[in-house]
Amino acid sequence: MTQGNADQLWDEVHDARQAFYEEVFGKLPPDILKPEHMTGVWPGGGLYKLKAEQLGSDTWLYTTFGLTNPDMPTRVSPIPGGAADPDQAELTLERKQNVPDYPGRPGYGYEIAVMTQSDEEWPLWFLQWALNAEILNDVDLLGRVENHNGLTVEDIRVGDSDWVNVLIAPASTSVPDTFGLPNGTGRLLIATTITDDEMVWSKAHGRETLLNKLASAGVGQVSHLTRASILNPEPLDYAEIDSREQAEQLANAGQLRKIHLFPLEFGGEDHASNTVYVSKAASLNKKGVDQKILRLAEQGRINSYTATPSYHSNSFIPTAIQIEASGEQAVSTRIDVW
Repeated sequence: MTQGNADQLWDEVHDARQAFYEEVFGKLPPDILKPEHMTGVWPGGGLYKLKAEQLGSDTWLYTTFGLTNPDMPTRVSPIPGGAADPDQAELTLERKQNVPDYPGRPGYGYEIAVMTQSDEEWPLWFLQWALNAEILNDVDLLGRVENHNGLTVEDIRVGDSDWVNVLIAPASTSVPDTFGLPNGTGRLLIATTITDDEMVWSKAHGRETLLNKLASAGVGQVSHLTRASILNPEPLDYAEIDSREQAEQLANAGQLRKIHLFPLEFGGEDHASNTVYVSKAASLNKKGVDQKILRLAEQGRINSYTATPSYHSNSFIPTAIQIEASGEQAVSTRIDVW
C-alpha cells in the first residue's frame, strides 16, 4: 500500500467511526483529548468526552477514538524518561520487538467507553488505564472479553483517592455493539462500575449474568462511582458483626475485605492475629498509607511500624486503625472504618 493510499484509508476510517458515534451518541466535540504519554505511539488517536444527547439529556460518554485505526496496533513504545527535554511533550520511541497480530480486526478491534449520568472526570482516568494496558502492554482486552463473556477488573485508580471495579462487556440494550469501518468491523466495549460483592457474585454466576442483572435493576451499563450494590442495597450494620466467622462470610461474599495489620510486604504473616476485616474504602486507604511508608523504609527513613485497631462494643469490625511509623521521618495516620 502506498503512503497516499494509507492516508486515504486512515481518513475514511476516521470519518466512518465519527459518523457512527454521532448517529448513536451525539456530535463529537471539536477538540480531541490527547494523552501526552501517547505522543507518537498512538498518532491521531485520543479521547472524547461528550454529552450523549441521543441517549438522553443527562447521559455523558467518555470514549477512546482511534484504537480501530488502520495503523494500529502500534509498532513503537516510549522509552521511560526518554525525552531529551523534560519540558517537551515529545517522547523518545523505540520499535517494539513483538507487535501483536489480530487478523480480521480493524486495529485493536474495538473502542472502549464509559457512560455516566453527570459530568465526571474519573472516567478519563479509567480510559488512560485502558490505553496503558492495551497500547503499552498488549493485554488484548477484546480477546479477554470474548473469551470470558466479559471481563472484571478490580481496584483501578481513578483519582487521588478514588478506585473502581469495572465490568467490561460489549455494548448492550439501546447501543449497538459493532460498527462498520472500511478496514473491518469494530466492537464497542462499555466499562461499567460494579461493587465488590457484585464482582464476587459474577465469578460464580458469570459476567454476562451480572450484566443482565444490572439491566434488570435499571443500572444497565451506566456507571455510578458510589452506587449501592444491587445484591445488598442496605449498608452493613458493623455493630452487629460480632464474630470472625461472620466477618469471614461477609468477606467471602465481597461485602468486607480482609487486610493485614502488619503488611506482608513488611514481613507480616497471614495469621488470624494479624488480620482484620474492614470496608473497601478503609482497605484502600490503608494500602495507600502502607505504600508510602514502604517507599520511606526503602530509603532508610522509616524503621518502626505499628497498626493498632480500636473497637466499639462487641463488634468484630474495628472502628478505626491507628498507624504509627517512625525513624528519620514519622508518619501518623488514623484510618476510620465505621
